[in-house]
Amino acid sequence: MLKKWSVRGAVVLAVPAIVLSVGTPAFAGDTWVSLVNSQVAVASMQHVDDGDYFRVYDKLADGHGVRGYLYHYNSPVDKTLVATKYNGGAGTYAQFQYDVWELNTYAIQVCSVDGSNDTSPGPCSPIRNFTE
Repeated sequence: MLKKWSVRGAVVLAVPAIVLSVGTPAFAGDTWVSLVNSQVAVASMQHVDDGDYFRVYDKLADGHGVRGYLYHYNSPVDKTLVATKYNGGAGTYAQFQYDVWELNTYAIQVCSVDGSNDTSPGPCSPIRNFTE
């Protein structure tokens, strides 16, 4: 009889621990993409999963700024630009926040630009897909 009650007690104590571990939000981790030109890192873009921040890094004082792009996939082949951020200060990053939703697919890309109004960016990093 004592054995039966100790097993029940162990089960009762284990259930809250299981519920707590299942109910905790999981962070997938940060996502990075980089633009490299002649083996030199020109720019990077980071999705900081904790808080859904996006950082656009200008890594090279070359007279060009950089622009980061955030896309949302509407279908496997159709994506929409949902946010963009310019950074023209070498050695710094510009940041924006965008709430990405679970089970949706997004993509980030960073490009070299000639000023904040440049509408023909290039060269660009590869597009990096991620999900929450």
